Amino acid sequence: MWQRQGNAVVVTLPRQLIGGDQAIEITDEVRQLVAGGIEHVIFDCSAVELINSSGLGMLVAALATLRTRGGRCTLAAVPDKMQTLLEVTHLGSIFSLADSVAAALTE
Repeated sequence: MWQRQGNAVVVTLPRQLIGGDQAIEITDEVRQLVAGGIEHVIFDCSAVELINSSGLGMLVAALATLRTRGGRCTLAAVPDKMQTLLEVTHLGSIFSLADSVAAALTE
């Protein structure tokens, strides 16, 4: 689910990001990565087809965890539907967004 790329970790998100056990698992992974010294987590959103408020909450929790430790969180390759949801909820302004994982790695 995640892969280290230089000083960052890329977390590939699943097709459906709707909370439950999955959100808990991803949130725990981010906490462990941050505790291990990772300062930049890139969420590869390219496969996401469905996201709800629980999925958004998980992303916000990850962002808060990273910022608390001086880290960064980037959403990469955000599909149009997810981009619209980020705009409607005004969350697009709090996340760093990148067109691709490669672009996020060069930030």
